[in-house]
Amino acid sequence: MKTTDAPLPATREVATRLLPPCHCRQSPSGNWPTRSEDGWLLVKPPESESQEPPVIEYECLSCRRRHRLRGTKFYEVLPDGAERPYMREGRYGRWLSCR
Repeated sequence: MKTTDAPLPATREVATRLLPPCHCRQSPSGNWPTRSEDGWLLVKPPESESQEPPVIEYECLSCRRRHRLRGTKFYEVLPDGAERPYMREGRYGRWLSCR
């Protein structure tokens, strides 16, 4: 297994309608134009003087799970703060499983 000391890519902010559905499947997929923004809440940290980019998270309004979007991967944030890959954005904008 290769280990690298490369820093993680910064989190991205996108329109909530473009996000994949949550594990609980109560949040509608970004493929459906109606009510797609109703299932996600954008969580931003307060403005700080830190040189590090802010960590932007998305919270499912049904099950309260938090997710982060880094590059083309969508990560689920575990209770201990670790990130587990959940989905990745495919070549043509479709969300694919990371399994």
